[in-house]
Amino acid sequence: MDIIRKNTDNTLTIILILLTLTSGTILASTTITRANAASPKATFSNYELAGNPFVTGYNVGTSCPNTARSCQNTEGEPSIRADRAGNFYGSSENVFCVLGGLCGGTFAWRSNDNGQHFTTLTPPNSVSVGRPGISPAGGDTDIAVAPEKNTNGLYNVYVASLQSQPPLLNIYVSTSTDAGASWTINPTSASVAGDDREWIAADSANKVCISYHAITLTNDIVVDCSYNAGLVFTQHASAFDPAHIAFLAGFNNVIGNLAIDPSNHVIYQVFSSIANSDELASCTIACHVHTVWIAVSIDGGNTFTDYTVYNNPNTNVDYGHQFINVSVDTAGNVYAVYSDDHNIYYSFSRTFGKNWSGPYQINNAPSKTAIFPWSTAGNAGELDVVWYGTNFYNGVDHPDTYPDTAAWNVYFSQN
Repeated sequence: MDIIRKNTDNTLTIILILLTLTSGTILASTTITRANAASPKATFSNYELAGNPFVTGYNVGTSCPNTARSCQNTEGEPSIRADRAGNFYGSSENVFCVLGGLCGGTFAWRSNDNGQHFTTLTPPNSVSVGRPGISPAGGDTDIAVAPEKNTNGLYNVYVASLQSQPPLLNIYVSTSTDAGASWTINPTSASVAGDDREWIAADSANKVCISYHAITLTNDIVVDCSYNAGLVFTQHASAFDPAHIAFLAGFNNVIGNLAIDPSNHVIYQVFSSIANSDELASCTIACHVHTVWIAVSIDGGNTFTDYTVYNNPNTNVDYGHQFINVSVDTAGNVYAVYSDDHNIYYSFSRTFGKNWSGPYQINNAPSKTAIFPWSTAGNAGELDVVWYGTNFYNGVDHPDTYPDTAAWNVYFSQN
């Protein structure tokens, strides 16, 4: 699930892209008129996107919603971003990639009418067409859009995905310089072979960075950057600084997303882990990740410094289910949103990630359980958060083992 907003002088457009168990990837969109506090609550319109690997041509060019019954897909783990011209871009992995083998890879969509319709683009990393198409990549997709125009007068679009054959060997980054009409592919974007759960963020016209778990290096979080629109990633760094790497780089961290502030080029990488080296000595590789961390780079991603966002004194708590999320508003305020498998919270920093306020609980009844938060920040102090929630909570069961009678919904909160 992912969320993005687009501001204008009089309206605010919010689009969610999410996975449902029965229908694949779904769009939910709304446009809110900016008025006083008495304005009615926002409502969302929902529809399914087109992107089926078993359809010749993948439904490329299909606009949804429509009346032709062609708005169906087999996608999961979606992401969404907006460019500064007002276009929305979404990406999502073909679920058959998750099942293993060569597959249709990643799907992508574009909307140029405030999310009222999304058109299926050429798949970013497929190398053939047919039923189904074949791609050596497609897992755990993420998408980014450049904040500045390229030489074509457009904003670069980047889609990252994990290699599927052989599994997790590297990360593919696909780049479009023409609003998603065509793509170039870099199949070896990661500096370390053996990778998992990548994220991607863009800066300036042609800079793009990825972060990922280097699973062959004790789960280190690596950040690699390219300065030529993803053609080559020449800059490499660990998100763990020398003072903390000894205990953070063990198999006791859960990666969150990557964000770059386009106004000052500061890079933020969130994750959860243990609090200190003493804990590592006592729990080795079975520690609870009860501390929210952020790695901050003020030199473009060459080096990072790690700061504590929130350390829960209850060492049995975990903030790794799924995922810790970071976003930055236009004033440079940084927000971290996270779940303990019961409630979701946010913390904020006005000092570029050095000092933090919070946590502040976001959910309340009927969302007695809240997991999988995602956020997007707007103007100064504006934060939108979505999550999966249910009114079921018994204080015993983990959400993964909740009964089938627990009804899950998507919740949205805004300040």
